Amino acid sequence: MTKKIMCLCFVLVASTLLAQNTQSVDIPVQSLYSNKVRIKDVYFNKKVDLTGKGEVLEVEAILENLTDDPMDVYVNIIATYEKEEKTKSSFEMPIPEKERVRNFVPFPDDIANYQYPDGKGGNKLKAYPKNTKSGIDPLTGKLYHLPVNDIVLVRSTNLAPYRKDFIFFNYVTILVFDNNGNPILREVFELKGKRK
Repeated sequence: MTKKIMCLCFVLVASTLLAQNTQSVDIPVQSLYSNKVRIKDVYFNKKVDLTGKGEVLEVEAILENLTDDPMDVYVNIIATYEKEEKTKSSFEMPIPEKERVRNFVPFPDDIANYQYPDGKGGNKLKAYPKNTKSGIDPLTGKLYHLPVNDIVLVRSTNLAPYRKDFIFFNYVTILVFDNNGNPILREVFELKGKRK
C-alpha cells in the first residue's frame, strides 16, 4: 500500500514540475482576418545593404481602420526563408525540423521573442512573438495609432545576411495585435520571382 502511495506521489510531483516548465501559447496556424483592421496594400522592396552585410527586404504595409473608433495596435513583421515539403511519395524522407527555416528575421529585431522550447532541450523559431506587445512604432516608441476610418503605414527592414549558401526570403508574415496584446490579424505573403 505504501509503495502505491509513494508511486502516486512521485507521478503527481513529476507532472506538476513538467506542467510548470511548459509554455502554452495559442499560435494561429492559418490566416486570421478581422472586421476591425485590414491590410489595404503591401509592398516589398529588395535592395543591397549599404554596409555590405547582405540584402535587405523592405516591407511597407498600409493598415486600414475599419471601425468608427480610433485604435492603437502592435505590429510584428517576420521575413523567413522556409523549405517547402514537396514529396512525390510517402517513401521520401521529410525535411528535418532544423532545416525547414533557414532565414528568420523579425521586426522589431528581438529573436529571443520568437524562440520556443522544442521539447528536446533546445529551441525552435516560430513566426509568433511570445511578447505580443513588442511590435511598437520605432519612430515614436508607442503603439501604432489608427485614426477613425483612416490608414497608417508600417515599415520594416529585414536583412538577409551574405553567407556561403546565401538565400533570400520567400515568406513574410504580418501580425497585428490590439492594445491588450490579443491577435486581430495574421497574413502570410509568399514572395515569388525577382524583387526590385
